[in-house]
Amino acid sequence: MLGKEQFANAILTIRNLHIIAALKPVIDFRTELIANDEFMSRGGADNPTRDHFIQLLQVCDKVRRHVTHNPDSQPLGDKIAKAIDPNATVEIGDLPFGGDDIQMQSGGLVPVPFRLDGTDPDIPLLSQINHAFTKSNGMLILGAIDRVIVNWTRLNSRDRTRGITREDSMRMYGHYQEILGYLKMYLGDANRVDVAQVLPSQEPQGPSASPNLINEQQRDAVSGGST
Repeated sequence: MLGKEQFANAILTIRNLHIIAALKPVIDFRTELIANDEFMSRGGADNPTRDHFIQLLQVCDKVRRHVTHNPDSQPLGDKIAKAIDPNATVEIGDLPFGGDDIQMQSGGLVPVPFRLDGTDPDIPLLSQINHAFTKSNGMLILGAIDRVIVNWTRLNSRDRTRGITREDSMRMYGHYQEILGYLKMYLGDANRVDVAQVLPSQEPQGPSASPNLINEQQRDAVSGGST
């Protein structure tokens, strides 16, 4: 199975079951997004909608943290801060042989159990999504989610049997931060915009019935007649 359209670059045969576990809440997040009628409105979404999706994003990030190989059991943020400190020195970890350091059995390749080729009605491609949705802020968030799905499958950790490296974990954390930024920037009552007009594509009489399009008869400013 190969992904199509926005999923064309997804690698759908991997070794790491933990990556598949991390994909599950992201797929749930995506399903909730495209099924929410708040995104049929170009004006924006309300506070409950924003808060709901922030909660779903937090679940995605919780799973990311659980599948991260972290033998020292220290907060990842502290590790990264120390790793980039120009005044720090290289040190052996506090628990170099504890936690995640037990050697596990090697595993075989497994297919990603999500159909990203447009055949699953619950995971539609962009070309299969309602046109009105594509004109809303939801489309921006959907694009970021789809990129997360693709990038999870492309991590170098996909060839590990279990766990993802801390570096791969921080890469995905960066993608989640981006989605959080979009949710806070574009959703919520304070970010609603007033949209008064109907899109030409939504005109019941067709796009040519919309004002100011090329097929409309124009009034002559001087004579008042039509041209």
